[in-house]
Amino acid sequence: MTTLRAIADRPQVAARILAADGGMETLPFKANVRKLKALGLTISHETGYELTALGRDVLSRTEGERR
Repeated sequence: MTTLRAIADRPQVAARILAADGGMETLPFKANVRKLKALGLTISHETGYELTALGRDVLSRTEGERR
C-alpha cells in the first residue's frame, strides 16, 4: 500500500525519487511496482507510474477501511 500511495501522490515521478523519499532502495521499489502492475493497479510511463482506475478504487477503499 505504501508503493501504491507513493504513486498516487506523485504520478510520473521517477522510481528512484519515489523510492528514496519513502526510505526504500530503488530495486525493491520497482519490484513492488511490477507486482502492482501485474494486478492491473498501475501503468508505466516513460518516466514514473500512474494508478489505473482499479488502482485508485483499491486505494480509496483501503483508506476508507482505515478510518
